[in-house]
Amino acid sequence: MNSRPGRLGVGIVGAGRVGAVLASALRATGHAVVGASGASEETRERIEVLLPNVPVLDVRDVVERSELVLLTVPDDVLGDLVAGLARLGAFQPGQLVVHTAGRYGVDVLAPARARGAIPLAIHPAMTFTGTSVDLSRMDGLPFAVTADPPVLPIAQALVVELGGEPIVLPEEARPLYHAALAHGANHLVTLTSQAMRVLTAAGVSDAGTLLTPLLSAALDGALRGGEVTLTGPVARGDSGTVAEHLTALAGIVAADPALVDVPETYVALARATVQRALAGRRISEPAATRLLDVLDPVTDPATDHEVESGGPEVVRTVAQLRQRRESWNEPVAVVMTMGALHEGHLELVRVARTLAPRVIVTIFVNPLQFGAGEDLAAYPRTLDADVEALGREGVDLVFAPPESEMYPDGAPQVTMTAGHMGEVLEGADRPGHFDGMLTVVAKLLHLTRADIAMFGQKDAQQLALVRRMVSDQNIPVRIEAVPIVREPDGLAMSSRNAYLDEAERTAALVLSQAVAAGAQAAADGGTVDDVLAAAQRILDERDRDLVRPSYLELVDEHTMTAWGERHPGGRSPSRALLVVAARVGATRLIDNAVVSWPLQEEAR
Repeated sequence: MNSRPGRLGVGIVGAGRVGAVLASALRATGHAVVGASGASEETRERIEVLLPNVPVLDVRDVVERSELVLLTVPDDVLGDLVAGLARLGAFQPGQLVVHTAGRYGVDVLAPARARGAIPLAIHPAMTFTGTSVDLSRMDGLPFAVTADPPVLPIAQALVVELGGEPIVLPEEARPLYHAALAHGANHLVTLTSQAMRVLTAAGVSDAGTLLTPLLSAALDGALRGGEVTLTGPVARGDSGTVAEHLTALAGIVAADPALVDVPETYVALARATVQRALAGRRISEPAATRLLDVLDPVTDPATDHEVESGGPEVVRTVAQLRQRRESWNEPVAVVMTMGALHEGHLELVRVARTLAPRVIVTIFVNPLQFGAGEDLAAYPRTLDADVEALGREGVDLVFAPPESEMYPDGAPQVTMTAGHMGEVLEGADRPGHFDGMLTVVAKLLHLTRADIAMFGQKDAQQLALVRRMVSDQNIPVRIEAVPIVREPDGLAMSSRNAYLDEAERTAALVLSQAVAAGAQAAADGGTVDDVLAAAQRILDERDRDLVRPSYLELVDEHTMTAWGERHPGGRSPSRALLVVAARVGATRLIDNAVVSWPLQEEAR
């Protein structure tokens, strides 16, 4: 096979900062760019500037017209995009299909390969601005290249045409490669930003100017000599200076809670630096021990109390909660759970930690939320494991009351009512569920006196109802929504996933795939009917023995009413919520995706 791509018709799917620049570079070498996809105004403007006279097409048209397809979309979108295009028959035998995701090799392009396309993975090791400036920066730029051995020369030749230097990586090395780049580059930005914020808090008016020579020299030295160039108090074994730093950082966090992430980062990196300095024999073992004694156990600057290895303080009574809460003057965030914590719950906690210096987690299996046929007794109780996990996340207080503490007289006489919003979708299948949920949420908001309350986007109807209750009842709390946390294969994390056997869990993936397909249809400019049809097509492919759908609806995210009911004229929204529910085996699962029509928003 010829090792040179030749003069090809190039299509770009996702003409963002990377895609538009690479396509422009290929056109400069003589290739013809036959089309680009892009829905946002920013993307279209970038196409006009970098790829003048290139038509903006929908994704399928771009692929079908191209001999070389550049897929420059976010990592988490790539797999579903390739699978969807393969199902549509968009890929062609002999077509070069190239992605630029650092995380993946060519296995993610397997559906395209199955259609006869030639999969290639090239990842430019550079941060792109999405402007013509990037074109000059690609001279000699390293590209990680992964391809099947017979076509590896094609990938290498393509990189050379772009002006880059190909570095061949095997498929199995891609995750580590990408982790190294993200850790080095992205976390360097975070670290530099934190240093600038602290200098600003110290009264330095131009933190960037002050840091530039120091950080430039440090980066240059690290790249040339590695840890040999390490300087500073840890490299000197100066534990007194490190202790003073922690005290100073605690002071600025007390004055500005938005800086709460800085001491945590300092401590984590200082610990790592101690280990590297010890391994390199820069410091002695006694000096390393003194440093670690300062850092661990560490007084949390955001809370002014010792974070013990056993985890956060756990209180069981309302009186204990009130006593602890009254001792705090800082803003408080609350995360309400029923226990059996998974990564989705912990993500709520992590976001809460960035928003408030104090975090309370409540663990209470609320009987008011369980209806007929729902086994309250069978709900998993894993308090010890939950508290241990919350301790690792730096939670200040866990409120885990027994039922008798929350409802001392049995079922409460006065409760919240969800109204019509609580009778549709999930409420239609679980009568009274949302009344019970709102009742306990209102009670916990009053007991914790939280300034911020975290709720997950996965339970979208719950989120909408809590927001409405807070508004209607004038409860002084800010509701923060946290995006859905998903398993690597896309399944939305849920305590109920533990009830699924292997076959059911595989079958359950159809829910996340359906809402993703609907969201993509909206992003591609489809109508409301197109969104629902795209999702329904995926749902129709389900294992009918295991998956029994309850609903698939496009709804207003604030009222949970079907879009067609609220807007009978058929007008497409600028933003809506695609919700789905099904019983998978005996387990009820829900999922959703926020869908948006960028061009519809622009037209208004």
